[in-house]
Amino acid sequence: MGKQKKRQAEKQSFTVSQNEEELNKKYNLYQDAVQSPKGDISWFLKFFRQYVGGRPPRHLREDFCGTALVCVTWCKGDVFRSAVGLDLDPEPLQWGMRNNAAQLGGSAPRQLCLLQCNVLDDPAAASEIPHPAEPSSSPCSEPDSNPKPALEAEDSSEGLDVRSRPADIVCALNFGVCLLHQRSELLRYFQRVRAALSPEGGIFVADLLGGHAAEAPVKLPRQNAVTGLHYVWEQGTFNPVTRHVNGYISLKCPQTKQVLKHAFSYHWKLWTILDVVELLLQAAFASTHVWEADEEAEGSEADEADFVPYTAALAADAGMLQLLSRGWTAYIVAVT
Repeated sequence: MGKQKKRQAEKQSFTVSQNEEELNKKYNLYQDAVQSPKGDISWFLKFFRQYVGGRPPRHLREDFCGTALVCVTWCKGDVFRSAVGLDLDPEPLQWGMRNNAAQLGGSAPRQLCLLQCNVLDDPAAASEIPHPAEPSSSPCSEPDSNPKPALEAEDSSEGLDVRSRPADIVCALNFGVCLLHQRSELLRYFQRVRAALSPEGGIFVADLLGGHAAEAPVKLPRQNAVTGLHYVWEQGTFNPVTRHVNGYISLKCPQTKQVLKHAFSYHWKLWTILDVVELLLQAAFASTHVWEADEEAEGSEADEADFVPYTAALAADAGMLQLLSRGWTAYIVAVT
């Protein structure tokens, strides 16, 4: 009987290890092939300086955060920074806490909080993903037992626990707003974001896509300009009435050549820029700004494009408008 239990324990241990290995492969490949967190953050900082200014942004909230790579990259940039990540799926949150948060070392509980939460709901009631070093504690809501005076002097919000700090920047990347399919949902989400931003001023940044290329079945190989890794974006038939489309990301391990077909799947509603801007203004944002990806700019790459503000001059540029009609991506920036 003892030997049987031992064999069962060994089998269970192997299964867990094997599952973890598969998760590592899936999420590491996604992060390296699809995401460019440093590039996104550089744009966040530019937008904050341009539209708010007067102070450095300290606290970031990443909605639809997945493995929270943007949160962790943000915190690594400055010891005074902190971040909260929200996502409905516990698997990437837990993986991100085990793997990405480890890059922050002992400062992780002070800088980072991950919440399993629907972005439409109040994050105050959300479940926290525990930090591995403190499995039985509530790391995001307990004050630091050894607060650093320098941090408190730097920013008045540093006395608050991570999850309670008002955000200087809220972001929704990887076309997260397209996961919300009803106008009432999108408006409610924008109102939640507006309420989460600092009374001293803040910005919300979301990315969006559209044009003919986003509305046609396609299987498109892509390359990350930073890491050089490849992935394949595939999308099905676009419904012009509901504006719904299904999309898939397939990944390939460069070492083993193993293909993770449809490793990630998405069911999107392709909102127009006008839809999003109108709802942001209804949600009491003071102004909105559209920055279009200029993939024709010298030195730009498919996944590391330059962005230019949409202005009257751009609207009068027939050549640029023709390019945008074929397909576009953009940052939508809303300012309090």
